[in-house]
Amino acid sequence: MLTFGIDWDDVISPLNKCAVELANQEYGFEPPLTLEDINSWENTGRASVIKKYYQDPSLYEMQQVSDEAKAFVRKLQTKGIVYIVTAVYPQFMAKRVEQIKTAFPDFPDENIIMGFQKSMVKVDITLDDGPHNILKSNARFPVLMRRPWNRELTGLLAVHDYEEFFLLLDQIKSSMIEDRVKPEAPCVVALVGPSGSNKNKIAKKLCQSERFAAPEAYTTKPFSAKAGKESSSIHKTISEEDFLRDSKEFLETTRYAGYAYGTKELDISKLIDKGKYVVMPMDLSGAIAMKRHYPTVIIFCKCKRERMIENILGKDMDNHEKMLRLVAMENELKNADLCDFVVRTDSGDAVERIMQICK
Repeated sequence: MLTFGIDWDDVISPLNKCAVELANQEYGFEPPLTLEDINSWENTGRASVIKKYYQDPSLYEMQQVSDEAKAFVRKLQTKGIVYIVTAVYPQFMAKRVEQIKTAFPDFPDENIIMGFQKSMVKVDITLDDGPHNILKSNARFPVLMRRPWNRELTGLLAVHDYEEFFLLLDQIKSSMIEDRVKPEAPCVVALVGPSGSNKNKIAKKLCQSERFAAPEAYTTKPFSAKAGKESSSIHKTISEEDFLRDSKEFLETTRYAGYAYGTKELDISKLIDKGKYVVMPMDLSGAIAMKRHYPTVIIFCKCKRERMIENILGKDMDNHEKMLRLVAMENELKNADLCDFVVRTDSGDAVERIMQICK
């Protein structure tokens, strides 16, 4: 039976939302402070003021658990043993127990774990919004709950909501029993793997065949002129404002090295309606989210570390982004076990191998 370690603050019950509300009440910010202003775990800039509320009793009085969160925990309890693993200051531990027991009266007392050393807790799957908790986790599958303050964290298993978490759980279970998806057109062929694993090159070569096609993809990452045709033809650059404005049109979105990426539902549907294999280079979280809408086969692009490092260092991007991609590499390599197929992309027959998978 699977074991789950679920964080409380900002996963089950909002904390920073309440802190932002208190800050706006006290300081009357104009424009008002929002969750989007908390763009790092350190809470720098405008958001730095909310730190003081973490030790304010009124903050914990404001915290509520939504019906959606209650349903999430109850459903998860049908799939395994659930532990609530929560970092809370000692003076608020009694209050935290009260919060948990109020929201979940039948939740076992022995399954409530409190403390800041979450890395000491070993479960099969953990869900947390804290970057440090995920990076240091001893869970077999650490999963990041996407929030504005962890958007730069790259290459980890990540979800945006409870529904995506259950899709990821299904994928994990399938990998355990080796229940591979049988790709039949029309379907999405998701190419996942670390930066530098040649996903985009493989996608473009596949699309030279009439059976394969790629939808327009969008990103907030700017490409310079010297990036060349290879980069500019894969994604269309739009502003952060336009990306947020068109958010309802995107079927899947993700953040990679601080930039937003997404594909619009209409573009994918047109190709599906034509009976195509729709080729999409993306991260694993995006690929799993895609399964919510279309038959999707996930192919991991495996490449030698030395080749990937060389490819990353040769990319036209600043050193900070290169660093984020290099740091993410080891975590992304672990994702191979969760994919339906693994194809080596540093050999000459990668395209042919994928075509054979998609016969």
